[in-house]
Amino acid sequence: MQDAFCQTLRVKCLLTPHERVLVAVSGGADSVVLLHLFVSCAAHYPLTVVAAHLDHGLRPESAADADFVRRLCERLEIPLVVERADISDEQRAENGLEAAARDLRRKFLQRTAARLGCAAIALGHHRDDQAETVLLRLLRGSGPTGLAATRPRCGPFIRPLLAWPRSRLRTY
Repeated sequence: MQDAFCQTLRVKCLLTPHERVLVAVSGGADSVVLLHLFVSCAAHYPLTVVAAHLDHGLRPESAADADFVRRLCERLEIPLVVERADISDEQRAENGLEAAARDLRRKFLQRTAARLGCAAIALGHHRDDQAETVLLRLLRGSGPTGLAATRPRCGPFIRPLLAWPRSRLRTY
C-alpha cells in the first residue's frame, strides 16, 4: 500500500519532490492512516509533512481528539498546528451544522497552508466517501457533470486515499 500511495502522490495528486504538504488530521482512523502513509512516503519521496487539527468543540470528546493528535504528531516528529473554532448560531442557521463545520475547517486549512508555505492540503477521503458523494449528487438530481467523482487533486486539496475502501485503511 505504501508504494501505491507514493505513486498516487506523484501521478494523481501531482506532488513534486521537496514540496511541503499540510495533512488534515481529525484523529479518526482515516486521517491517522493518511498521516502514517505520508510519514512513510516522505523518506523515499522527499516531502516535508506538517499536520493540522481543528477542534470545533462539537462533541464532549473533541478535546481528547486534539490531545490524541498532539501525542501522535510528537511521536512521529511532525509539526502540528491546532486551533479551536466555535460555530456561531448564525452559521448553523445559514448552512447547517455540517456545512458550517466544513467551511470553517477548509478556511483554517487554507490559512494554515498559506502561512506555512504548503503546496498542498491532504484530506483523508477514501473510496467509500467517493461512492457516497456520487449517490448524494444523484439523489439531488445532478446532471452528468455533477455526478463525476471527486478528483484526487482540486486546487490545493489532494485526496490520495481515493483508491482504497475504508476497510483496507482500517486493516492498514
